[in-house]
Amino acid sequence: MNSRKLGYGIFDSTTKIVFVVVVALIIIGGAKTAYYYGYHLFNQTAVYDGDGDGETVSVTIEDGDDAGAIAEKLADAGLIKDKRLFKMQEKFSDCKGKEKAGTYELNTKMTPEDMLKTMSGLVLSEDGKTWVEATTDSSSGGNKALEEEEDLAPEEEEEPVETEGEDTEESEGEEKESD
Repeated sequence: MNSRKLGYGIFDSTTKIVFVVVVALIIIGGAKTAYYYGYHLFNQTAVYDGDGDGETVSVTIEDGDDAGAIAEKLADAGLIKDKRLFKMQEKFSDCKGKEKAGTYELNTKMTPEDMLKTMSGLVLSEDGKTWVEATTDSSSGGNKALEEEEDLAPEEEEEPVETEGEDTEESEGEEKESD
């Protein structure tokens, strides 16, 4: 009987030790995962951090694409490493749900936040520090966001000046009526 109690005691102790080790490994794994996502959520890095310009890739976003579909396309293009992390970054971004359909030229040196801003219709200003709403001029197809900001003040100051001897359209119309 003593050998039976000894056997149960060893089995019981071994089971408890294995249970504690498994729980500890689960907690450590969860902590590592939480740290990884938490760190990369707020300290975003580009896929390519080396010297040079990186690789520019065209990505087409369809109307109705959600963060998961966009993450899939970016991962397939080699622009992001972790689709789940990208979806979390999009969720906590100011650009959440604002991505617009279109084809975008994205670079491997861009952070996920930069890609989200680009796909949301924002452009980097000339100072390279702030993002502004992009507008396009239909006649030239160019980006007019910065030009409009710069041109507002001069347009307000300019007033049409009439010089003596010049006929305006109104005075020409009046002369024709009197004839």
